[in-house]
Amino acid sequence: MHTVRFELVHAGSARGRLRKRATHTWTGTVPGSGTVELVCPAEEDLTRDTLTAWVSGETIAPMSFTGVDFRDRPRLARTTLTADGWTARVERRHFAVAAGRRALRIEIAGRSYRYRSLGGRLRHELRREGAVVAMTRSAERHPRRITGTGDGACDGLDLGLAVLLEGVYTRNLTFGGALYSWPGRFLSRVDVPDF
Repeated sequence: MHTVRFELVHAGSARGRLRKRATHTWTGTVPGSGTVELVCPAEEDLTRDTLTAWVSGETIAPMSFTGVDFRDRPRLARTTLTADGWTARVERRHFAVAAGRRALRIEIAGRSYRYRSLGGRLRHELRREGAVVAMTRSAERHPRRITGTGDGACDGLDLGLAVLLEGVYTRNLTFGGALYSWPGRFLSRVDVPDF
């Protein structure tokens, strides 16, 4: 068991080409794992309603998270999470009051993870049995720095997932974010007749 500390720095944004979104990239070095790159959103067609964030590195397998577009990041709706050929099962309790119960539950490659917000929108934790990765952002949107600390038996899958989820809109994991998103969630399920 050991502790790994790392930092990703915003390398800038690439201007979107015709009918493409601008992308943002964060790069850094993880001790023992080499360089890591997070791109969000990966270049996408403006006419699509989903976005993809992806992460890759020297010893971290390519991973992607696709979800419905919200503020130029994929959000936790109609999600697809893949890592090194594995497709994850992702669940969460939308109306849970306690922070621990609102955590995102991820099952991938025979492992069970819980990803939760740690008191606000800037700090998150990815936890599985024997390993914890805590992430901190300098700002909610397009942070200059994203720092991480891995404790326990963290490997490339743990670190890569934690970095990848920093490219996802996860405000819904906080109580305030759940309240903020509730009206839209309710109205998107109501069939309003045309008058």
